[in-house]
Order: sequence, then C-alpha cells, then structure tokens
Amino acid sequence: MRILVVNPVGTDKWDKVDKELFSRYAHPGTEVDVVSLGRGPKSIETRLDEAEAIPLVVSKVLDMHEGYDAVIVNCFLDPGVEVLRSLLDKPIVGPCESSMALASILGKRVSIVTVGGGERIIEKKLIQKGDGEVLLNVKSIDIGVLDIDADLSLTVNKLVEKGKEALSEGAEVIVLGCTGLAGLAEKVEEKLKIPVIDPAAAALKTAETLVKLKLTHSKVRY
Repeated sequence: MRILVVNPVGTDKWDKVDKELFSRYAHPGTEVDVVSLGRGPKSIETRLDEAEAIPLVVSKVLDMHEGYDAVIVNCFLDPGVEVLRSLLDKPIVGPCESSMALASILGKRVSIVTVGGGERIIEKKLIQKGDGEVLLNVKSIDIGVLDIDADLSLTVNKLVEKGKEALSEGAEVIVLGCTGLAGLAEKVEEKLKIPVIDPAAAALKTAETLVKLKLTHSKVRY
C-alpha cells in the first residue's frame, strides 16, 4: 500500500520529520511519502491561509496521486479534501474528519485543543461537517504553529493545562486540533487519563483501513 501525504504549506520544514512520524504509525507494508506545496502559506492558521492553500493542494494531488492508494491532506482544517473526493476515485483523508470519527466512538463529549487562536475556524468547520452534537468546545494554547517545536515540554504542558480545563467542563475525549501536534498525544493522555487523539495517526489509520477494505467515497455525496 502506498499513501501520499501532502503538507498544505509552502515550506518543506516538516516533510522529513512527518515522513518519520507517519512511517512509525504505519502498518508493515505501508509506504508513506510526504510532500509540501513548494509555495503558499507557511502555516494554515487563518481563513485566508486556508483559501490560499486549497487550490494549491488540489493541483499538487492531481499531479502526484497516480501510483498511490490513498491521499492524506495533513492539516486539521482538511483543506481541499472534499474537492479532491469529487475528482478522484480513491480515499482522500483529512485529520479533522478522521479524528472526530474516532472520538465519537470513544465518547460523546469531545473537546478540541488547538494552537494559535484557531478556535472559531475549527468550531465552524466541525458544525458544518455535522459534528456539533459531540463537540463540547474548542480551546487553544497561546503558541503558533511555527513555534510548536521550539520548546516541546512547554507545548505539552500548555496542552495538558487546556485539557484539564476541558475535562472539568465535561470532556470525555480530547482531540489535538493541529497536525503540528502529532506525536504528543500520548504524553498529554498520561496526564489527563482520558483518550487523546493524535490527528496524524487518526488520518493514517483511516486511510489504511479504507484501502484494506477496498472502500472509497460515495459519488452520491461527492
């Protein structure tokens, strides 16, 4: 199985580390390639960033998808995912949708903890996707995407702090609402003692499962 992961940004800063991370999560026999756009926003933290990235994501995937069994758009806002589903006959997977699908199995009151003040964008997207019934709230830490790895201990501590707030408000499951936080879920879960979902891992396992089951998106919908 071959899976293409597209980082929907104009920098290749995360390509190498993301390939290592996805390969660590992958089932034996799954080959993962990670690419970025070559141009576009450095991160996706605003509606303008998302609007700029979507056509670039679509173009990149259309250029590269042949030879791959599935595609992951590696951003929690799932930019371009629905457009690509209408164009290609293979699984096109986004971390947000995958994470929320898993979260709704594990609990019925889900909190998202994201970065950089992106609460309103994520909240609106989840409501549009029909996840409003299980969404308890969206919280963010005061660290931007580009600074997540500047001090990982600090980032984890801030995630735990927001997670505890969510827990006190009734959260049953936490979803990390940024793929830049990939690899940190286990450390946060150790402190919170409730399920914490890594969006990158959720996307990869969703993609692998769909390929294994020979399923792809309904053309009635897309």
